[in-house]
Amino acid sequence: METKTIKHIDLTYLKQLSNGSNEFIKEMIAVFIEQTPIEISNLEKHLNSKDWKSLRSTAHKMKPSFSFMGIKELESVVKLVEEYAANETNFDLLPGMIEKIKTVCTEAIEELAVEKILFV
Repeated sequence: METKTIKHIDLTYLKQLSNGSNEFIKEMIAVFIEQTPIEISNLEKHLNSKDWKSLRSTAHKMKPSFSFMGIKELESVVKLVEEYAANETNFDLLPGMIEKIKTVCTEAIEELAVEKILFV
């Protein structure tokens, strides 16, 4: 019995952007599903190598995709990762923040895979 009621995505904004084009929505979802695991891997790699400039850059690059997919709970987290990396502060908080991004994105990708089927 699964009690997964929390939904991470809200495609309202993406639907507005699409001007009624299901093809556009499917394409954006496909890009998110394909690119996000790569970006998360990059976040982890940059954190482990203490490459703060690249960590900031990767976090910055991810922000719009969270907005498009309506993953509001990560917008502030990724903004803080970007800020902490840029200022080279709060290093102790970064691993947990990146883990949260990874967990939520993994669940969001599962949700999007289902949503993508609906846009025919």
